[in-house]
Amino acid sequence: MADNRSGTDNLWDALYTQRAIRYFKPDPVPQELIWKVIEAGTRAPSGTNTQPWGFVVIQDAANRQRIAEKLRTQFASNPGMKAYVQQGKESADKTARLMMTGVESIVDRLDAAPVFIIPCLHNVGSPARDGLLAGSSIYQAVQNILVAARGLGLGTLMSTFQAGMAKELTEWLQLPPDTTPVALIPMGYPAANFGPVKRKPVEEVTHWETWGSSKERH
Repeated sequence: MADNRSGTDNLWDALYTQRAIRYFKPDPVPQELIWKVIEAGTRAPSGTNTQPWGFVVIQDAANRQRIAEKLRTQFASNPGMKAYVQQGKESADKTARLMMTGVESIVDRLDAAPVFIIPCLHNVGSPARDGLLAGSSIYQAVQNILVAARGLGLGTLMSTFQAGMAKELTEWLQLPPDTTPVALIPMGYPAANFGPVKRKPVEEVTHWETWGSSKERH
């Protein structure tokens, strides 16, 4: 990797440095790259290979602004969320402060990202059509999109901002019946750095045979 905002062809580098990007440059993203990251999403597995998904790409500034304004209205009317973000900004933990400052920024300036990708579950035909199991047939595609974008030097944020505006999105995006938006992914060239992510040690979250049973890592 030439620098901490460049793309990478190294899979492990992409996996270990693909972090949530909440600050974007205004530079447009070539359609060729948008096609490429979505095609990577379509390479993901799904239940019985039904591929029950569709991906709505939003580039038009007015459409992005309409969605961003709806998010800002939601946030402004949710005192609990505002208090949660403010508490994080005042935390003694630097990571929490940076994260919540970033959350506040993306809420204020979501439409600064030149591209939105909205993955949708569409005509889920397997028995796992509702709840958590339904997500198993699309969130793997979402993860492919995030990693592919990282490889191309594009920043993304996996958000569930769509949850509070599903009714509006259904109308604005003219979604057909049995189609549910499951994420809202802003994408663009990052005005922040990729880099190592802070996660719990793998030894802490791995259990061998039964929960709580550890094994020495070699």
